[in-house]
Amino acid sequence: MKCASCGRDSEYSVCGRCLAERVEIIFHPPVIEITKCSRCGDFRLDKWTPATLEEAVEHHLFRNLSIHEEFQVDDIHFEPVGDEIGRYRLYVSGMLRDYHVTREGTFEVRLRKVACERCSRQAGGYYEAILQIRADRRELRDDEIERISEIVENAIVRERNNPMAFISKIEVRKEGIDIYLGDKNLGQKLSRIISRETGAETKESSKIAGREDGRDFHRFTYLVRLPGFFRGDLVEDGGVVAVVRDAARRTGYNVMTGKQMKLKNPKVIARREDLKESSVLNADATTIEILDPDTFETVTAEKPGLRIEVGDTVYVVKHNDRIIAVHRELLE
Repeated sequence: MKCASCGRDSEYSVCGRCLAERVEIIFHPPVIEITKCSRCGDFRLDKWTPATLEEAVEHHLFRNLSIHEEFQVDDIHFEPVGDEIGRYRLYVSGMLRDYHVTREGTFEVRLRKVACERCSRQAGGYYEAILQIRADRRELRDDEIERISEIVENAIVRERNNPMAFISKIEVRKEGIDIYLGDKNLGQKLSRIISRETGAETKESSKIAGREDGRDFHRFTYLVRLPGFFRGDLVEDGGVVAVVRDAARRTGYNVMTGKQMKLKNPKVIARREDLKESSVLNADATTIEILDPDTFETVTAEKPGLRIEVGDTVYVVKHNDRIIAVHRELLE
């Protein structure tokens, strides 16, 4: 078969070379407009997305390209035109029927900067939830604040595609920290994560904060109260004195029996660092004599159920005029 236009041998009635001269193989807009957030730097693609300028240009360019249905593209790429800001050259090559075709063109990129929904709401102080971090009958420790901050930051990173996952503000109060969040669901997730990791108790409440789209708008408060005790602290729970084993799981060891127990409503008797070391001077079936670490006098205490012998080390605390001796194994 010969091409009806040029007479060359071809399997088509019109060869690819002649067709390329007659039709527009590829069309691209001369100007591409790209929107970038002036605060966070995200680009608006199908949605607000963290991306480079080249990725944004590629996204908008390819979405607006028109390619002849018979043109089989082998290569397509673009690059800046010299030092000209905002001008790019497009290169396309491929096969049109039986003919290899290359095309070049230039286009301009115009950048428009606005605040994305996320940043706009954040800048306006918008919030749907308050995450209140407290500790039971004590102040928050620096390491707890650091860990909770890490949990919050990691959660926001995971929620990157959620435009409401942001912190509006953080208030440091005498009683704890209040974190204002753009998304109430994020507040609920964070309260559960912190509770699961620390053994904290949580409480949820809400109140009407206005009307939005004809409906009541609620703001939620998620109170997270961290335990008042730590591993190694001495607590009293239901009349039983125990050493805290795991604060998050709320378990401890009964000081007298050495058996593990569940802590239901523990009250701190002494911190781990306040327990003082002493030695067993004498022991019988029910009591032991030890050296008072404060007065260096010999005093008597109830003998723990664990095996204990003269010369063993115990840790001592005074509570309600009672001397309590803790076997060292319970603190290891």
